Amino acid sequence: MIGIDYKIDVLRAVFQASLFTSVVGNTYTAYGRAFVNTNEFEESVPQVQTPSTNEYVSVKFNDGLDGLSFMVVEPAVDFVNGSLKANVAIYFAVNLDVLYPTVTERAVEYLHRDVINIVKYTAFKITKIITGLDAYANFGLVKVSDNMEPHYLVRFDTEIEYLQGCTN
Repeated sequence: MIGIDYKIDVLRAVFQASLFTSVVGNTYTAYGRAFVNTNEFEESVPQVQTPSTNEYVSVKFNDGLDGLSFMVVEPAVDFVNGSLKANVAIYFAVNLDVLYPTVTERAVEYLHRDVINIVKYTAFKITKIITGLDAYANFGLVKVSDNMEPHYLVRFDTEIEYLQGCTN
């Protein structure tokens, strides 16, 4: 892997190794880069490559996971002074009750804290946090009438500058 795919895969691995590790048996899954495609219902959906094949599958909330995350690179990537600059959205859908079992209030800010504490040590710079259904407004995954409880949806908008051939 090189370039933005390498940077995304490193962050994915850190998320998988660091988030929710104190919750025994949790099924949080950190996916890497997702590509936005159109499904059979003409809805935009994020799709990720399966680990053992070159096939892409749609990201789904109903896969029995306690949480998931994935990243989408915006289509326009700037080329500035020999470097590439991209906007990358980091999406989370998590069951706060399962992944923060000792927190007695809604654990929204705990998730924000945990993600920010990881991302701040990477090349990604958080520029905005969008919460709730608005976080997934670009996709046909959720509707206003959907009750996502106890799942929490959030998107961290980031920007990153990198070299095309980078592997570090």
